[in-house]
Amino acid sequence: MTFNRKADLVVQQAKSVAESVKNWADFNNTIFGQNDGLIAQTFPEEAERQMFYDSEQYRTVSKMRLQLMKKTGVEKGATPEKSGRVLLRLPKALHKALQVEASREGVSLNQLATSKLAMPLRERMDLNVYVIADAYSKVFDGYSTDRVVIDPELNAKFLAECRKGGLTSDDYHINHALLDIRKSGKAELPKATKKTEFRDYDEYIFAAEIAIRILQRSKGVTLDQILCDPMLALEFDRIAKQLAPAQTALKLRCAALNLRKTRRLGPTDRTPIENVNLVTAGPMKLVRPGDLPTVPGVYSFFDTNRPLFAGGTDNLQHRIELHFSGRLPKWLGVEDDLSCALKYAPMPNDKGKERDAWLRRFIEEQRPLLNYQRVA
Repeated sequence: MTFNRKADLVVQQAKSVAESVKNWADFNNTIFGQNDGLIAQTFPEEAERQMFYDSEQYRTVSKMRLQLMKKTGVEKGATPEKSGRVLLRLPKALHKALQVEASREGVSLNQLATSKLAMPLRERMDLNVYVIADAYSKVFDGYSTDRVVIDPELNAKFLAECRKGGLTSDDYHINHALLDIRKSGKAELPKATKKTEFRDYDEYIFAAEIAIRILQRSKGVTLDQILCDPMLALEFDRIAKQLAPAQTALKLRCAALNLRKTRRLGPTDRTPIENVNLVTAGPMKLVRPGDLPTVPGVYSFFDTNRPLFAGGTDNLQHRIELHFSGRLPKWLGVEDDLSCALKYAPMPNDKGKERDAWLRRFIEEQRPLLNYQRVA
């Protein structure tokens, strides 16, 4: 998304906020908050944020604040309603554990804490691990807990058995509890005897990653939340299928898990990487995939100077054809905007290791808009 489009979007959302708040202080915190305000979230890079401060759109938003101050009173309107901020004192060990989990899930510590606090105490007490373990043993068909959670058919059977056992918690917390039982060993689960493996991830792993990132940005959810909540999982399926129409929901969800297992979403190592020079193929609107080489390589879509999405593939030509056969989010404007370009680098002798190392490093340093981030 271009700078001007993002700036215009800030103005549009600020107008909506101005119409809904009861005082200028709430407007100020929502729009101008240093860490979580709309401006800070829209322009996370300091240089880009400074550009916004010099723009006509910033002056428009500042005028809105001034008008609200006149309307609600400088002093009377200076007291915000409940800010949503709660100060918690945590033991150092618990704080560290939460930071590790947040990093693994690719969200901020605040988002992780919010998702955990959203679960009522009553529901925590309702999650009988033995009922959940028994339901799993009746339907798992030899598959792992991950497969039972992400497989639409198996998951529907599992949740039905949990209801028969008397559980009344929502689907998300039951599914999450099953994964927790596997990790913590709170109850005995039958051993999985079947593996879920697909060998064509290169055909659709990009679609899974973009769908995860869109939900992460729009809803502030973790990968576990997406896969454990049937409604979020359906939303994930819808977005991913727009990008890879020929794929099944099960394959796309497995690809999401595979991203984590292959460390794409995990910490970046410091393995020396061969010098990779991205070559410009031109504006995406004018790119002809058939002109690209049919060898392994890496690529990135760029909006002016900021990367939108980066990927690695066994066949550059085929991967770009897949991107173009699906539908990138319309709000990117790549179909009409000549500033959105494709850059790529052939790596004909690479077996995958160099591509993965470059990609992890590129995502960490450049933070493309649609690549899953370790920290939201």
